[in-house]
Amino acid sequence: MDSRLLWLALAGFVGSTEGGLIAGLLPSISDDMGVSIGQAGQVVLGYSLAYAIGTPLLSALLGGVGRRRILAGAELTLAICALLMALAPAFGWLVAARTLLALGAGLFTGTALATAAMIAAPGERGRALQIVTFGQTLAVLIGVPVAAYIAAHYSWRFDYLAIGVAALAAALALYFRLPKGMHGDQQTLRARVSVLANRGVRSALLTTLLFMIAAYLPLIYVGAVMAEAGLGRELLPFILLANGIGAIIASVTAGRLADRVGNRMAVSLSTVALLASLGLYGILPYLAPELRFAALLGAMGIMGYVGWAYWIAHCSEMAHLVPSSVPVAISLDLTALNIGTAIAALAGGAIVDRIGAHALPIAGAPLVVAALAVWLLVTRGPRGQG
Repeated sequence: MDSRLLWLALAGFVGSTEGGLIAGLLPSISDDMGVSIGQAGQVVLGYSLAYAIGTPLLSALLGGVGRRRILAGAELTLAICALLMALAPAFGWLVAARTLLALGAGLFTGTALATAAMIAAPGERGRALQIVTFGQTLAVLIGVPVAAYIAAHYSWRFDYLAIGVAALAAALALYFRLPKGMHGDQQTLRARVSVLANRGVRSALLTTLLFMIAAYLPLIYVGAVMAEAGLGRELLPFILLANGIGAIIASVTAGRLADRVGNRMAVSLSTVALLASLGLYGILPYLAPELRFAALLGAMGIMGYVGWAYWIAHCSEMAHLVPSSVPVAISLDLTALNIGTAIAALAGGAIVDRIGAHALPIAGAPLVVAALAVWLLVTRGPRGQG
């Protein structure tokens, strides 16, 4: 196995650990910085907007720069911003640092898989891509729960110190170990946006937007959900572990499911399952105290599976819709995902502060129904046509 792939996997592990961990840290950040949990959600809002808007812009601007420099520079950006977050003296500093961190994370994610395919030996591209994505899924299963344990028993700042050091090591390894001469994607921003002329793509992106708002409302504010349910923060690592187990199972089985039942049916089933997960969140306040932990474990496990299953099937359908521009279509799907996350952070913060975390699944349920309606009623039509 090419050892250079392991550095790509490590870098993916670091970024995915940070991305998956932040929701569990909001209560600790709230206490440390003297802001409400809803206000603490601004660290998710800024990150998601920067990822959604800044990443495609930077990708177009840096199209002439080699992949090795982009990957190393992106990981170095993540490292510096993580260290700045660990040292943040004020909440505004923290929000600004994580907003900049998103640019590094977005550039890395958008470039790593293409690089893995480029450096792989003939006939081994599939295995190369699997190694890199395994680093990301392993982060959800192991990195996030371990970091949550550290935050619960020590400080969230220790997590960002460790993330910064690991990202710095990965940046140096990427710069010195990856080959030179790997050119980036030189498509113009206008050429990328032209994919939106496809009517099916537009409606598919709207489905992702609605789905992700509904899913991330309780995910981002899971700490507030736990507090209302009377569950202590020491249980957070187990809650995040359940989410990671669901994600790992999906990464192994969801692709086969989509191939067997079809992408459209797989997306529809994932959307219905999301509604069931929100139902579990919704009944938490009405359950006996001794049942709430198990119910939340179930909700997070389903959510972990559903999120990855939806993403795999939806990206596959996007590839069918615009087979000539698959990377651009999936990049736009990722942009829709992050805009949805940003809206969930903003709206969810207001809901938690003004009403309470119990209202999050109630707010999300109509959006799931709308997402399913758009998917079933609007995206039908000739593929590849506007």
